[in-house]
Amino acid sequence: MSWYLTKGPDWDVVLSSRIRLARDLENSPFPHRMSDKDRDEACGKIVAAINQCGESTGEKYVTLNMDLLPEADRLSLVEKHLISDDLAKGGAGRAACISKDESVSILVNEEDHIRIQVMEAGLSLREAFQKAEHIADSLASRIPIAFSEQYGYLTACPTNTGTGIRASVMVHLPALTSSGRMKPLIDGLTQAGFAVRGHLGEHSQADGNIYQLSNQITLGISENDILVGFERMVREVLDLERKLRREIYENNPEKMADRVYRSYGELLYARMMAEGEAMKRISDLRLGISLGILKDLDEDKMALLAAHIGAASIQKADGKLLSPRQQEISRAQMIRAVLSGACQDDKKPAKAAKKSKE
Repeated sequence: MSWYLTKGPDWDVVLSSRIRLARDLENSPFPHRMSDKDRDEACGKIVAAINQCGESTGEKYVTLNMDLLPEADRLSLVEKHLISDDLAKGGAGRAACISKDESVSILVNEEDHIRIQVMEAGLSLREAFQKAEHIADSLASRIPIAFSEQYGYLTACPTNTGTGIRASVMVHLPALTSSGRMKPLIDGLTQAGFAVRGHLGEHSQADGNIYQLSNQITLGISENDILVGFERMVREVLDLERKLRREIYENNPEKMADRVYRSYGELLYARMMAEGEAMKRISDLRLGISLGILKDLDEDKMALLAAHIGAASIQKADGKLLSPRQQEISRAQMIRAVLSGACQDDKKPAKAAKKSKE
């Protein structure tokens, strides 16, 4: 089962944790300064080293060449946070090595030669870091990595130089958003050296009240100190969100229950559903589950829905290009199938949806 289809620690607010480590090859230009031939050669060496690491640990990776992958497949990977928008654009020598459960995604020749991403459900930063560090150390024993005793790991962008670590979490913040407290929170976190972005990262919107929080400082501070400071901040946000949820619910439980059940009804019976609307309604269900309003649903089912409602994922499951209207119809079918129990596994929700009766 894919890692993102289960709930982890503090699942009511923190949907997932990610550790990204940037590494570059020693005595080699950064990817944006390399020729197509040089990127191809570097990609071959890096992928071979990744596969050797996998053999030593029992982890199997699937290597996806961006130029050979259909656009719908690339965009679906972006929706699952497995690759970046930049890598999805393709180009010579650009690839991704992805583990079977999709918890590890190693990007080759994106901004840096190597970007190791490890993702875990819930608030699991330490677990993700330990796994990412092990992979990085294993790769460093096989290929030369650019490192300076003075500056640390050398990267294409100065903001990643030093530890090369970027810790991030996906958080569900409906109470903070509806209460109008997100802007002052974002301003405060930015001043403290943290970044707040939408659910698909930089330049994206916080659809479904989902935000990505991450550290920005990587130079002059140890990995442990980065993780300690970042997790402390996340727990403060988590506690504030939970407090506001309780206050809003206790002040008017009937209004909150009505909001949750209206969204449940729309998802269960709608025949057309836009992606943004679906994320908004799923956000309400997640809130209802966390407050104990919905007792027959759980976060695992919400994670299944969220993983497959993107435009690219809908078209990939259908096996063809769809017009916006056809996407909305297929999305609504898939959602009804999952909520009605017609789809019990995480592999082919859209195909199960086709079997459900109108």
